[in-house]
Amino acid sequence: MRHVLFAVLLALTLGAAPRPITPLFQKIFIDHGASETAAFADINRDGKLDLVSGDAWYQAPNWQRRPFREIGFENQYVDNFSDLALDVDNDGWTDIAGCSWFARKLAWWKNPGKAAGPWKETVIESGFPIEFCFLVDLNNDGRALEILPQFGNAKAPLKWYEIKNGAFTAHTAAPNSFGHGIGAGDINGDGRTDILTPKGWLEAPADPRSPNWIPHKTWDLGSTGFMHVLDLNGDGRPDILTSLAHDFGIFWLEQPADPRTGEWKRHLIDDSWSQAHALTLTDLRGGKATGLLTGKRYMAHNGKDPGERDPLGVYWYELLPGPRPQWVRHILDYSTRTGGGMQLPVADLNGDGRPDFAAPGKSGLFLFLSQSPLGVPKP
Repeated sequence: MRHVLFAVLLALTLGAAPRPITPLFQKIFIDHGASETAAFADINRDGKLDLVSGDAWYQAPNWQRRPFREIGFENQYVDNFSDLALDVDNDGWTDIAGCSWFARKLAWWKNPGKAAGPWKETVIESGFPIEFCFLVDLNNDGRALEILPQFGNAKAPLKWYEIKNGAFTAHTAAPNSFGHGIGAGDINGDGRTDILTPKGWLEAPADPRSPNWIPHKTWDLGSTGFMHVLDLNGDGRPDILTSLAHDFGIFWLEQPADPRTGEWKRHLIDDSWSQAHALTLTDLRGGKATGLLTGKRYMAHNGKDPGERDPLGVYWYELLPGPRPQWVRHILDYSTRTGGGMQLPVADLNGDGRPDFAAPGKSGLFLFLSQSPLGVPKP
């Protein structure tokens, strides 16, 4: 494996705030594979977090590659667009769920545990292409164990999937889908998780398993990534943080007094590079502050997106809170083979209290191990 230690090159303040020091990471090359997805999970229950990506898992701490499933390859894509780690059948072993565009399915693979051997695939849903899917809390029990996919066909019902007795049960929130992008969070402060789409949000009913979700067509954003819900300006109202996944632009939407009928004000964070598809909320300093980890996806549409042939990069946007929040862009990697892919999972891999992350993509799979002290270094 090749190791590269990245020094502080640049922290670009998008606003007038001071410039904190950029966190340091050691970059480790893992695989030349073209999978754009990744997840951390203790696959073999040895107490160490392993890395899952595409058709294999990589055993910590030396990241030995262990194939466990077959995934198709079509039109320059590994046909798996999310890796979700969870114990579906409650046997104490972490399983993996994922989704496919070309195979048109949502599925999960059972971890065989001590028996080893092949992982059994179970199809959850089929018939429509799926852009990506996420683990969110849609039954309002405080645990993000429900799968929310973004179907790539407007005719596909918008569904979410809940584990029940070792299998998934589907619940329909809308009779159709709403385009590229999906999200979940409590928009109106009623304690229920709502569903966000590029064309508005669906207000959750008292029983989220019922079909009585109320649509609010409050915006039309284009093709977004995941839509995060959090209060960014400290006014007590949840805002929305997202990006244009196949164009230029990372931005947030400020919630008005009435989230159902008011106008959501759009605030640009950065539009200097394109294809910020993977969006992970994390404080890379190891605290509880808000930050957005993202990166340029390599050849997301095989050269057809704006700025698609520009240099790759991995970035962390640190929020400086206030009534007019400002963002500091930290360049963690630039103009190498490393981009953001479809997922940027974050976890403390070595128990030092500092967040590490993985960066998968068509150009390879990489780990970034934190080398920074905990807390906020002084400029």
